[in-house]
Amino acid sequence: MSKLSVATAQMELRSEKSVQGFTAHVEDVVQRAVDAGAELIVLPELASTGLLGSISDHQVTSETVRDDYWHALTAMTDNIVHSMSEFAVRHGVTLLGGSHNRIDKAGHLRNTAYVLHPDGAVDIQDKIHLTPQEHAMGTRGGDELLVTKIGPFTAGVLICADIQFPELSRHLVSRGVDLILCPSLTWNRRGVHRVRTGSQARAIENQLYVVMSPLVGCSGLPTDAPMHAVGRAVVTTPVDKNVGLNDGVLAEGTTGGEELVTAVLDREVLLASRANPEAPGLSLRRRDLYAQLDR
Repeated sequence: MSKLSVATAQMELRSEKSVQGFTAHVEDVVQRAVDAGAELIVLPELASTGLLGSISDHQVTSETVRDDYWHALTAMTDNIVHSMSEFAVRHGVTLLGGSHNRIDKAGHLRNTAYVLHPDGAVDIQDKIHLTPQEHAMGTRGGDELLVTKIGPFTAGVLICADIQFPELSRHLVSRGVDLILCPSLTWNRRGVHRVRTGSQARAIENQLYVVMSPLVGCSGLPTDAPMHAVGRAVVTTPVDKNVGLNDGVLAEGTTGGEELVTAVLDREVLLASRANPEAPGLSLRRRDLYAQLDR
């Protein structure tokens, strides 16, 4: 089989009072995706940020949020991942369960995406390129790129800003990747366009699919500077006669709220695009010239 049914979520940022409440929200999204026939489900960056709402011993403000990310949110991640893995196994699907804060073995704060497979296997990908806000918080960027199998596709994960760096996607392509998953969190329209444009550019230049999932809405936290997450889910493709889409947008969100965007990805279409490109594609790269430019 060359096809894969995907569902990418515009997932609502809510003030969650417990891990159980948050995972119930995830389970509802997963169930709706499964009911729609999805074999792969993609959730957004920092999907569990709403669990700041579970903090009861102090008011979450811009003064406390750094410690809250380091201590409160990271303490919940293992339980969240365990529950999401159970959902993937139970439904026989692959779940990109969004990214979450964790503390690694060296004591560093990481923004880490989790790929939960139907056989119980768990893959991780740390965000590589961090925002100024993440640097100020002391988050550490990742140093490795995941390559994993999802149905007929070889897949990688680029978290939000990572999709804007073509070096990463081109390296993934050199390792056989033909599907990139992009969990995202943006809080203004400029960020939305950076991630969307990056997703479309990576799909065009690498002749692959990119599936992007944004967090949307507002939890009311921090209380003195609440974050408003914006964006629309999108599935992008190469732009050529083989795919037949003039803008390369296979599917996209239609509202600003919680929504599932579904699509069917066909690897045979990508192979046709790569074998017979309408415009200069991967097969027509000037590698001899590139080698000279890098000297």
